[in-house]
Amino acid sequence: MIRKRISLALLCGLAACAAGPAEVDVPPGARLALINGTLIDGTGTAPVRNAVLAIGTDGRIAAVGRRSGAPIPAGTTVVDVAGATILPGFINAHVHDAYSAANLEAWAAAGVTTVRDEAINISGASLADLIARRDGEWSAPRYARLVSAGWMITAPGGYGRWGVATAEEARQAVLEEIEAGADQIKVAVEDGIAGRTDLPVLSAEALAAAVAAAHERGRKVSAHITDAFFLQTVVSAGVDDAAHTTWDPAPDALLRDMNSRHIPMVPTLTVFDAYQSLAGAQANVRRFAALGGEIALGSDYTDIPQNDFPHFELGMPMHEIECLAGAGLAPMQIIVAATRNAARVCGLNGELGTLETGKTADVLVINGDPLQSLAALTNVRLVIHRGEIIHGN
Repeated sequence: MIRKRISLALLCGLAACAAGPAEVDVPPGARLALINGTLIDGTGTAPVRNAVLAIGTDGRIAAVGRRSGAPIPAGTTVVDVAGATILPGFINAHVHDAYSAANLEAWAAAGVTTVRDEAINISGASLADLIARRDGEWSAPRYARLVSAGWMITAPGGYGRWGVATAEEARQAVLEEIEAGADQIKVAVEDGIAGRTDLPVLSAEALAAAVAAAHERGRKVSAHITDAFFLQTVVSAGVDDAAHTTWDPAPDALLRDMNSRHIPMVPTLTVFDAYQSLAGAQANVRRFAALGGEIALGSDYTDIPQNDFPHFELGMPMHEIECLAGAGLAPMQIIVAATRNAARVCGLNGELGTLETGKTADVLVINGDPLQSLAALTNVRLVIHRGEIIHGN
């Protein structure tokens, strides 16, 4: 009898697995429901056909999954997406020149609902004033959410904007940036750029002090590097993400160390392409992904393209996406890099990056199947940001 019960339980379990994702109803009080779409939720799991995504009055996801077929409560605005693909809003985890209403609006309209500015390029403005504008006039849903990494901390005369010579200076710089409203801290460990190889480099003591001060206050640290030697330096210092891959081969042992420490890589292959070093950078990405490393989308966008390279797109960073595909990432891996992984890099994975009940409703709806053609990502049907429809109907 016990054996029969075990067999019955096993059969029931197998039947549940075969049934696929659970069916969900639109709950009373939902003000918006997307129906008749294919859901790619950002977790990497298989797409869900005949999906529904319901949004509550608080701008959060009230229900998501395969539609049960139950009647939708009165008062809910229903949008039939007619077979379109429903995705989380994309996140570009490495941009510049984001302190701009026009740029933030352009990103959001393309379905890039969050960006992380990785170093302020503006002269004559204070970080506190820029953060005040972000939290005031640029806080409307039509603007992409802006995660600020403040000014890039470096050695005096080094690559970056805020030079610090000692551990105490590094600590004070971090505290001042946090006080001004920085969400994260950016450090640079780089001895050359664009042909130069003689720049001063942030000392080990100053780097350690910056990382410690940021972590003590619950802030992540993003590290600019483009050389494998310095990648080892920042990984050993305990930074939270590598803001680039490297142009030269990163040893497998180092990539495994990154993976064991859960340090993501934001490859920015676009900028390596601009400086004719794409193949080496892609090789690192390919090996890191094969080792199980976490990759997040970031294009290093700037208003003034580096090296006159024309592919720093404002909006959906398709050149970066295509370069990731060229590095061997499958479309689903790229979508996860642009959603769940990028949200974690930005410190927002509790709120964004996947379409799950309770999370903020940042949603991109596109015509076509991005798993078959990544070009579908530019065929935007609908964008929802903070629970509001900002593009489409």
